[in-house]
Amino acid sequence: MSKFLHGVDALTRAMMVVAAFCAFGLAFAILIDVLARNTGIKFYGVPEYIRNWLIVIVFLQIPFSVRIRSMLAVDIFVGVLPPAARTPLAVFGYILGVIFFGAVAAGGLGPAIDSWIKNEYEGEGVVEVAAWPARFAIVYGCTMAAFYYLVRIYEAWKGRTTLAPDADLPQPVEHI
Repeated sequence: MSKFLHGVDALTRAMMVVAAFCAFGLAFAILIDVLARNTGIKFYGVPEYIRNWLIVIVFLQIPFSVRIRSMLAVDIFVGVLPPAARTPLAVFGYILGVIFFGAVAAGGLGPAIDSWIKNEYEGEGVVEVAAWPARFAIVYGCTMAAFYYLVRIYEAWKGRTTLAPDADLPQPVEHI
């Protein structure tokens, strides 16, 4: 399972990098749009791209956030619990994560496939942006997040600590 998990971690990290490049591209498009508006040049399509690609950026980063344990945790409540109660509470939270992200992924799969098949576009007028990348990003991000919560449940079942950082986890890139 370790090799498989390392492969999935590499895919997740790659998707996070893709999301970072998308964010850079959107920032550049916004800059060009602002400059064009200030010079009287018409630059079409930025709002349509922003609406769809923000969804892509967010949902491509969710699995990595779950994997490196950077999702929201309320330490003030967990810290007052005895150690014996922390792991069952963590597992309960992981089960809720599987249910939530699994339900969103299952609910989004049909619309994503329909969007691809029907060649659905969003936008009005001059620019139309394909809707399927955003819809599939939701399905991918939620599926992978649910998978990583299942990994957490497995780790808790095997007796590995669930509340302390793990050396095997991919770490966020530190800035120099």
